[in-house]
Amino acid sequence: MTTIVLRRPRGMTLVELLVVVAILGLFSAVVLPLLDGGPSRATRTAAAAVTGLVARTQAQSIGRENACGLWIEPLSAEAAIDLAIARQPAPYRGDTFDAAVSLSGAAASGTMLLTFSKPEAVTTLTAPLDPPFAADGDFIEFEGAPDRFRLSCPNPPTVDGCRAALRPEAGQTTANTLWPTPTIVGTGTAWHAFSIIRRPRPAAAGVSLGAGLAIDLAWSGVGTQRFGRTTLDGDGASTADPADDLPPLGTYAAGQAVAIMFDRAGMPSELGFFNTAVSLAAGVAPPAEVRTPLRATIFLLVGRIDRCGQAYRQSPPDDASGANWQYADSAWVFVDPKTGLARSMQVVPRDSSGPVTTARRSLAAALSGP
Repeated sequence: MTTIVLRRPRGMTLVELLVVVAILGLFSAVVLPLLDGGPSRATRTAAAAVTGLVARTQAQSIGRENACGLWIEPLSAEAAIDLAIARQPAPYRGDTFDAAVSLSGAAASGTMLLTFSKPEAVTTLTAPLDPPFAADGDFIEFEGAPDRFRLSCPNPPTVDGCRAALRPEAGQTTANTLWPTPTIVGTGTAWHAFSIIRRPRPAAAGVSLGAGLAIDLAWSGVGTQRFGRTTLDGDGASTADPADDLPPLGTYAAGQAVAIMFDRAGMPSELGFFNTAVSLAAGVAPPAEVRTPLRATIFLLVGRIDRCGQAYRQSPPDDASGANWQYADSAWVFVDPKTGLARSMQVVPRDSSGPVTTARRSLAAALSGP
């Protein structure tokens, strides 16, 4: 008769387990930093914070009558470290239910003079001045129509001194945009309901980039143009290939805040540039504030704050400052104009042709990366 002896499998002893844990700890402490350096990790963390805030902003905009957006507040003319959620105040439709506006002037000029009143009594509309009921750069809609016209107002605004103008940046022309019925001499005044769409403003805390990192405003931009106003080595201006060009965006003034707005469906709708203490130089006329439809990819460069605004430098040593997009410890953040989704990609200093020498090639290399 054969006796079968069952033996229990021998497991790891506590000492063996502690040895394995110690080896793994040594591996993570010594080897991983070589594979994933501290600066690169900090940049990826910062870029992830930016993309996360974009997603949060987009989610908050869904179903809201008033747009929400991402507000980038500049620390200087070249760098921004503070980002917030922006909200558009409720539209102003007058302080009484019968408030209305009349238009006068020649529609062919593209600009009309506005008078805000109560049409039944034809008395002056009592307009709130704190905050002002309108400001330069606000939009106005008439009778609920989809066309939005740009407002220009005296300071403080008055009921009969504002003007509405066509918005060429939105594709409006006298041929494709119809004004409401203007006041015609010899006929009764035509009155119209209105909504004034005010400029957005930061309304909720977002994120602040730390560890000496910032958004490099000189090399960030939209489409194939960057926000920086001056020509910089590496923007493609010195090359013969137009595909290398990343020229300055003429409508952005250094030091202005950047707002990326989403509509109630969560889709990117508008890109705005708004004055801040950084952009308002003493003794200089304030730069124009701009709000344009968003139809191209937004790209933001996250890198070291001491490199922000720096030009391309051929073969810079590790301790010198070239452009942020020359270093692997920087990252690009892209916001898709069709979906509003944001993603971050680490900067690639070399592509298939060798060292990356222009910002446009850096963008392409990041987008084509794994």
